[in-house]
Amino acid sequence: MKQILFNKFFFFMFIAGFLFLNSCKSLQIEKPVESYLPSNLAPAMSEIPLNVEVDIKKLESTVNKKMTGLLYEGTKINNQDLSVKVWKSQDFKFTMKNNVIEYRVPLKIWTRFAWTVEKFGIAVGDHYEANGIIALTYKTAINVDKNWKLVSKTTTSGYQWIEAPKLSVIGVNVPVAPIANIALSKFDKMITEQIDLAMSQMVDLKKYVSMAWDESQKPIQMSENYNTWVRITPKDIYLSPLTSVNNKLNLAISLYAQIESFMGVKPAEKKLVSLPEFKYVQRPPQQFNLNIAADATFDKISEMSKSQLINKTFSEGKNSITITDLSIFGSEGKAVFVADVTGSLKGRIYFTGNMVYNPAKTAVEIQNPQFDVKTKSALVKSANWLLHGIILNKIAPYLTYNVKEDLELMKKEANLMLNNYSVYDGVTLQGKLNSIDVMSLDLVPGAVRISANAKGNIVLKVDELNF
Repeated sequence: MKQILFNKFFFFMFIAGFLFLNSCKSLQIEKPVESYLPSNLAPAMSEIPLNVEVDIKKLESTVNKKMTGLLYEGTKINNQDLSVKVWKSQDFKFTMKNNVIEYRVPLKIWTRFAWTVEKFGIAVGDHYEANGIIALTYKTAINVDKNWKLVSKTTTSGYQWIEAPKLSVIGVNVPVAPIANIALSKFDKMITEQIDLAMSQMVDLKKYVSMAWDESQKPIQMSENYNTWVRITPKDIYLSPLTSVNNKLNLAISLYAQIESFMGVKPAEKKLVSLPEFKYVQRPPQQFNLNIAADATFDKISEMSKSQLINKTFSEGKNSITITDLSIFGSEGKAVFVADVTGSLKGRIYFTGNMVYNPAKTAVEIQNPQFDVKTKSALVKSANWLLHGIILNKIAPYLTYNVKEDLELMKKEANLMLNNYSVYDGVTLQGKLNSIDVMSLDLVPGAVRISANAKGNIVLKVDELNF
């Protein structure tokens, strides 16, 4: 009797265990092979303005310092009994309009001349002296030659007597016109030579352009947080029409360059590209653009997803699974999600999907989630109900990762660097990135790499030109 009862108990326990095991199937599925496709961030062709300013007031000061005291003295001018001495009456005042300097040259003139007058019916000769102040006016057009020298072309705009020479001697006429013409003829050359000297010798433009050209080719760290580096390889250099603002001559130079960005280690320096002759273009420099990347790590994405998915149950009819753990890796260009589950099915399952960027949500999302081939094969035999895709579609929204914060941080760090980055003593990189637009996503070891294009206003600024 006891044997019969024992046999019945054993039979019921066997049936219960069988039903339990059948209702909670445990899977052992082989993990997909982890692999990654090559990820190349395409270099961008861009223009980097090189801002070189010539302070016309400093040029004015330099010319004024050089032209002091007695500026000209001549006798027997034009084979006449005429002597002239000229001094600077006031400092020259320069004003700038586009690439033309306009200025007045106030001069104090002393003249001694012979004159014959009729007195009491007798012709009497004598020498007379007279003083006056004349202002000569000039225009100097400034351009850049192929050797990066500032060249000027000066033309006279005439003269105006501030104080015409006068004599109190009745009947004696001062030769005002000849004196003015003498001043003009002698000073045209003098003024031109002084301006040319100041512009070509005191402003070593090629030195600053060459310095900026060479130093810009050294790798620049854009972001410490993402360890992002930028390498600039200039191809050409452009010169646009010269302009002026607030008495500063702006040399509109821009470097046309290949801009590459790198993540991780500092890129190697390339062999320096030599400074070429500039190309003249009738337009201002174009907006700067840069292709840059940031990594959203698998750990960050899985941690975000786990905060919403762990211990969450998903049901389909009478069957359900509860997620107990989640991780991510890459395989053949797709994201592989590793989910540990319990419930109607116990074990580890693998499903894949395309990582895509949703601009409306500024987020990375999973698209077309499907079970891995080997997982699918195992589920056909043990949990066919999962293959309907209903539960995967319920899980997918929890795998969305918002990258707005990553993009904003990328832009913020870049702008901090661009606030006043010293490329070299006297040359700084200044500017601001205004927008960052995601172009593509790639899976790299340990992360989803977000490739973006950044646009903004960036300039290489020469801080000071020495006169």
